[in-house]
Amino acid sequence: MRRILATIGLVLICSASAYSSGFSIYEASVRANGMLGAFSAYADHVSTIYYNPAGMAGLDGFRVSGGATIIAPRSTFRGPFPSSTPYPGSQGKYEMKEQNFFVPNFYASYQIKDGLTAGIGVYAPYGLGTKWDENWVGRTEAIETSIETIFVQPTVAYKLPEFGIGNVQVGAGLMIAAYGEVKLSRGVEDFGVQNDIFSLNGDLEKPAFGYNLGLLWEPTDMVSLGFTYRSKVEVEFNGDADFDGLPTALFPSNTGGGTTLELPSNWAAGLNVAPTKNLSLEVDYVWWGWSSYDELAIKFDQTIPAFNSNELVSKRGYENSYQIRVGGEYTNAGVEGLDIRAGISYDQSPLPTKYIDPTLPDSDRWLFSGGLTYDIIPSLSVDAAYIFIRAKERVNRSSENGLHGVYNTYANLPSLGFTAKF
Repeated sequence: MRRILATIGLVLICSASAYSSGFSIYEASVRANGMLGAFSAYADHVSTIYYNPAGMAGLDGFRVSGGATIIAPRSTFRGPFPSSTPYPGSQGKYEMKEQNFFVPNFYASYQIKDGLTAGIGVYAPYGLGTKWDENWVGRTEAIETSIETIFVQPTVAYKLPEFGIGNVQVGAGLMIAAYGEVKLSRGVEDFGVQNDIFSLNGDLEKPAFGYNLGLLWEPTDMVSLGFTYRSKVEVEFNGDADFDGLPTALFPSNTGGGTTLELPSNWAAGLNVAPTKNLSLEVDYVWWGWSSYDELAIKFDQTIPAFNSNELVSKRGYENSYQIRVGGEYTNAGVEGLDIRAGISYDQSPLPTKYIDPTLPDSDRWLFSGGLTYDIIPSLSVDAAYIFIRAKERVNRSSENGLHGVYNTYANLPSLGFTAKF
């Protein structure tokens, strides 16, 4: 029975289980999506507020960009089977219910004076979830798991005086976790009751804060190097647990619970090269400090007799991971005002095999993208992009919960937005 409530904490951080390694969302800009987020040394768009705040110092006038990505994940599970069984080919197959998630973003910048620019970004770095049939074989591990978050980031950037080494820009942003909502439901079969689904709904208890620092160096007109660091952010969720139909002697009604999560720090380093006037190519290395997420402690506002405690601790055992992102852009591609982009990325999963379950079927993955921008008028353009994600098939023979099986995941991510300059 300890697994029933241990999953409460998982829902709070199981945001992008089928869409990005770990539980982060890197699709924070339609233009950047076209290059798969290889954007930390790219300084020609207002969404640099997210990818590298230093790039904003090179933007003039007033700029605005907004858009959204639709994330359509699809996952299947084959099993369960004993850990000693050879590779399964005839086990039961279960499909995660189809869900499409709307992930918005908005950015604005204003040049206060030459070399000094201020701006703000609004984006959703953690979100999404999983949903399975109420009567599927893994119902006591997960039925529905979801999270929604919104971050706001006021930002300032400054171009340093000329020192004879090229253009140097610095930037800083305050990351504010302004909104969060979580939901969990799973089956409980231990007590033989008809209404055997446990559920939890929770909200962000209060705003949480972190920071984003950036450096951009352009030694020549053809080369730029970028570096950005995002600090950890500690978020606190509290919610109401619904044990309706379960024995009240073991599961008191009107029970509240919560946990504090440390969203990991990360840094990105990028190199952008423009071999010709119209072509630019970038490669980024992104590091994630997932090892800070070693365990999850959940506290309830009263003792739960079924556990003889008001606290549960769940081992997660995440490991640090990395991403390699490569992207390119070609401007005025045969048509004046038409820019095209493409990208490829490899994302390493931080989740050890023994901790995989239906709430978080994470895996190493490859991503492929394409995108374009078309100038409707000189001051207004339309941005579009498409990303395909294919996760490596993951066979789990050592699951902590005993639900051994094979997970397969892929996702389609179309996005559409606009950019305006004044």
